[in-house]
Amino acid sequence: MQTLQFLIDELTRGRRYHISILDMTGILDTPLTKLKFKNVVHLMGFCNIAKSTSRGYRVCQHCKALANAKAASGGVPFGGHCLHGLYEVAHPVTVGGSVCAVIYVGGAVIDKKESERRIESVCRYTGVNPERLSEELEKCEQGATAPELFRIADLVSDYLVWLYNRAPKKRGRQNENTHWLVKLMKHHADEMFRTDITVKELAETCRRNEKYMGRLFKDDMGMSFSEYIQKKRLEYAEAKIVGTEEHIIDIAMDCGFNNISYFNRAFRKVYGDTPTAYRKKMRPVKK
Repeated sequence: MQTLQFLIDELTRGRRYHISILDMTGILDTPLTKLKFKNVVHLMGFCNIAKSTSRGYRVCQHCKALANAKAASGGVPFGGHCLHGLYEVAHPVTVGGSVCAVIYVGGAVIDKKESERRIESVCRYTGVNPERLSEELEKCEQGATAPELFRIADLVSDYLVWLYNRAPKKRGRQNENTHWLVKLMKHHADEMFRTDITVKELAETCRRNEKYMGRLFKDDMGMSFSEYIQKKRLEYAEAKIVGTEEHIIDIAMDCGFNNISYFNRAFRKVYGDTPTAYRKKMRPVKK
């Protein structure tokens, strides 16, 4: 029996469209349905550029939240252009009468003139360079049609349900006594700690209560989500301080710290020295 990841990899081999699945109930928390992070979120070069400004990031998040809400409440597949011009299909996955996931098949250029028009329009608001987006548009899937994307989403949906129905049923706290929502939050934090990711954003995406998710994470992890993000950032910074010649301010910015003074205080609180002093102390003396 092949995994869901195998199917997605085969469907996208040699193509440039992107398949991602929003998990709303823990349906991806089985050995056969577990996915790579790139297929849990919408990660593409085009989208990364579109989200490179704070306004661009918020526009994408708002657009995705609306699509998630429509999929969860309507329960039927739909498609269309995102605000930045790429075509995407959303396919709700229903198990037991409830929507438990949403499959997104996107990253396709169905109508290039419409894509270019939307790029020009939205970039005036977000401040993203339209030329960069237009260049990246050429690297997106050019040969797909809307019916093809709908068929792909339907195939992935059927296979996901088939696999899930054959997996051992576990609810609430699952493998290793960790709730699936905590796993999802930790997965996002481990991959995206250098961004401004928040519990609120994840709660809106998963259609869950923000306070509930925050409490759940703290109970399981022994620290708040923001504290965990801080821990990941500092660990990443410490490795770069010791292992590279990069300037401290560049490391701080790369780790997600927008204030160098705050970074210095946070680093010193954990490692006992300022980043500069720590680098001198931890590096062997050259002879």
